[in-house]
Amino acid sequence: MKVLIIRATGKEKDNDPGWFYHKALDRLGYENIMFNHRKIVEEKLVLKRLINRVSKRIISKGLIDLYKSANKMLIKQIGFFKPDLILDVSGKTTVHELVKWIKEKFRKTLIIGHFNDNPLFYDPPFSTIPYYDRFFVKDTYVLEQLRKLGAKNVYYLPQACDPDSHRPIENMTKVERDYYGSDLSFVGSMYPYRAKIFEIFRDYDFKIWGSGWIGNISRKSVAYTKHQYRWVVGKGKSMVFCASKINLNTQNPQNDIFGVSSKVFQIASARGFQIIDRKKDLSNLFKIGEELICFNSRDELKELVDYYLGRPQEREIIARKSYERVLREHTFRHRFEEIMRLCKF
Repeated sequence: MKVLIIRATGKEKDNDPGWFYHKALDRLGYENIMFNHRKIVEEKLVLKRLINRVSKRIISKGLIDLYKSANKMLIKQIGFFKPDLILDVSGKTTVHELVKWIKEKFRKTLIIGHFNDNPLFYDPPFSTIPYYDRFFVKDTYVLEQLRKLGAKNVYYLPQACDPDSHRPIENMTKVERDYYGSDLSFVGSMYPYRAKIFEIFRDYDFKIWGSGWIGNISRKSVAYTKHQYRWVVGKGKSMVFCASKINLNTQNPQNDIFGVSSKVFQIASARGFQIIDRKKDLSNLFKIGEELICFNSRDELKELVDYYLGRPQEREIIARKSYERVLREHTFRHRFEEIMRLCKF
């Protein structure tokens, strides 16, 4: 079987679901190629600059024209490669006209969408759903809502890890451990709600890693004072997960309602210990209390942090169990095999 992956990556080279699916398909022995639709949209059409210069009304009206070059290149690539299946993980740059065009031109090719945020809050993804043969979401709440709206081609598929990229880093040097390590860590963007949660750890050995701040956050907040002013990916990200005694993992309440982000699986795959806010879907993915520790409130989070900071052996046992679980059930290979099962390949 031949698979064409429509990927989406900007600044994080080889750190996106499209790349991880590509690696999984190589291991499974499927012939596959990648097409970076989003990168072409952003670089060739200079979309970011246009947004700053042109009104939103005009941008919305001329959206298809803006994407025309990338779409034509993709159609040409599909015609050349002749895939049996197209796996679209490009996120927010695939418009429904493009999917419709592909389906009309390549009738024997199955086209699958896998969106890693909440499509209820994003368009084009939301308006494009009916045009896919199958569309996968990471959250059972989103699945329920889409089915209430009449979507019959929508399925649940949680996030995953890539064991090669998200892995335990053995034998770190003292310099590396001192740089990446801390009692507490957080990797991700800073929002006001996260700043509010993390304020209780002002007096802790706490490092925040990420791309920046979103919303109105005081410069005196721990969101700034504990920030390392560096975005970590690949090995650096795994080093943070491994060298931190506790990885704090607060989910985005817009994108992770019942479900969880990929970071849950990445931390576990690096054999890191994490404390995460409780989500409904988690109990179907891990054994809560044995493989993951969950909190229900900010006060409970502080109690759990204080408890586990002083219990390294318990942290190690839990981290190892979550590590074994993700390797057994939650890699991109497992996710693609589920896609194949549901598509009856």
